[in-house]
Amino acid sequence: MEDVLPEETSSRSDARRNRKRLLDAATHVLRAEPATATMQSIARRAALSQATAYRHFPSVEALVKAYHEDVMASLAEHGERSRKDGKELFEHQVARWVKMQNVHGPVIVRFWSQRGFLERMQSADVMTTLSSQAWNRALRGVLTDLALPDALLTVAQFLHQAMFDPREIIDLTKTAGLPDEQVVRRLSDAFYGALRGWAFSGA
Repeated sequence: MEDVLPEETSSRSDARRNRKRLLDAATHVLRAEPATATMQSIARRAALSQATAYRHFPSVEALVKAYHEDVMASLAEHGERSRKDGKELFEHQVARWVKMQNVHGPVIVRFWSQRGFLERMQSADVMTTLSSQAWNRALRGVLTDLALPDALLTVAQFLHQAMFDPREIIDLTKTAGLPDEQVVRRLSDAFYGALRGWAFSGA
């Protein structure tokens, strides 16, 4: 095993810490000034130099992409830790996803893709792949509980993407004023109904 000098370890630790500070700063800056946020304003919030910020991310877009990837990785880890299965696991993930939108939703939707889910999936889009990793076990469990074939997984992914869009979740919690628990219950039940409807309409 190659020896690592103490200063190299310290440098890597500093880099990880600075990256996290920039991602945390992005949460605040992009929520407060979504239309005018710059790397300079994010670096200032993180108490880092603009040069340091650019060493980590070449643009605001690149920073938000990394931010979104971290959010999806966190959601995937949440599901992997759970011992639940079927619809219980799905609703466990939905509850986490709805809660996450209170903090992360406004940042994610600022750079929401203009391409549809199927197009993104066919092009092996990184975020779509991460989303699949976070949700597929739960979606397969829903199909099993509803006695629907696993061949409908792509349909489940498509309907899930459409119905659990962060913009609509924020609309339900902020504009409609629904508590998180009601959002989870209503969206989940609507999702189950949509899956059954899709399956039976093709029968």
